[in-house]
Amino acid sequence: MANDGQHSDPPEAAWVDEFDEVLKVANPNPDRVGCPSQDVLIALTRRERPIGDPAYEHLLKCSPCYREFRALQQTGISVRPEPRSRMWWLAAVAAVLLLAAAGAWFGVFNRQSPGPEPQTREVPAATAELRTELDLRKYAVARSQEKADERPPVSLPRGRLTATILLPVGSEPGPYEVQVLDSNLQSKASATGNAEIRDFVTTLRATIDLGSVMPGRYQLALRRDGEEWRLFPAEVR
Repeated sequence: MANDGQHSDPPEAAWVDEFDEVLKVANPNPDRVGCPSQDVLIALTRRERPIGDPAYEHLLKCSPCYREFRALQQTGISVRPEPRSRMWWLAAVAAVLLLAAAGAWFGVFNRQSPGPEPQTREVPAATAELRTELDLRKYAVARSQEKADERPPVSLPRGRLTATILLPVGSEPGPYEVQVLDSNLQSKASATGNAEIRDFVTTLRATIDLGSVMPGRYQLALRRDGEEWRLFPAEVR
């Protein structure tokens, strides 16, 4: 119906106006990040860019650009949108919103879709922290140039080994070196520690890394500072 020569807006104009007011304030962008130039905004008002142009989506995320865009629409730069033009703009907004919603749904779907289970790498036994007690009191002492005792070897588990070593009777307290020697008396692992007398037994504590030592027969070599090496049969398991 005409009113003083003016065409009344269609029924949907009310909610278009409300949507328009929301976009003007909902997305502040004080630093104007990613804002297009005024020439681009003018092109948008003249519908010179396709509906899928990213600049349209930017308008929905940046209230300052949206306000500038609407101001340009209402100046002589572009024709003031009549109801049909307003509906064209509404259709453009709806299309951009649809594209944005589809992208958001795709992102959420990708985040929620179960991907391949993360591979959990088991820590090899050779790198585990281990503790053991080695009682050397039952072994006869063999010097480096002598044949080692024929008794069963002490067992050394593979890994980073913290050993409490009960030294043979008569062993003196003090700093000691510890080595694991192969059949050629080549050192495969070494450590140092300090021996103390505990409950009348000279006790040495040392941490030695056997993680890279292959299982097999070896010699456990001990030496107090300033003394000769003493050898004991050992087996790395």
